[in-house]
Amino acid sequence: MTERPSWWSFLHPDLTLRLLFIIGFLLLVAIGYAFGVYDGLVQKNLTAAFNSLGALLLYAVPAVGLLKLKRWARLFELILSLIFVVIGFIVMFGYNMTMGVITIVPHALIGMYLLSDDCRRAFGLISKAD
Repeated sequence: MTERPSWWSFLHPDLTLRLLFIIGFLLLVAIGYAFGVYDGLVQKNLTAAFNSLGALLLYAVPAVGLLKLKRWARLFELILSLIFVVIGFIVMFGYNMTMGVITIVPHALIGMYLLSDDCRRAFGLISKAD
């Protein structure tokens, strides 16, 4: 393993840079939904606030789990990515091409990385010697 800066000491030593980018993306989306919860509460639209809260949890919970290299978080995010790719294709061909592509691309890249040997090695699913 390469030398890491001292300010990285709170992170798991097997955490990869690409996994950090995925976690950052998930947390960024979750923060956006946190603003949606706030906006729904301010406008007294409980349905919108509840929907945003659900989406916030769908992004924030696996992000925290991935940060701690929990296997359940990898599996959960892999399933969510697959679901969002399917939804993206439905949106792309049924409603709006641009929104479909914007949905498909990041989730497909996340799914591809979570299936890679590098990621599986970080989670201890395959040996580090391979």
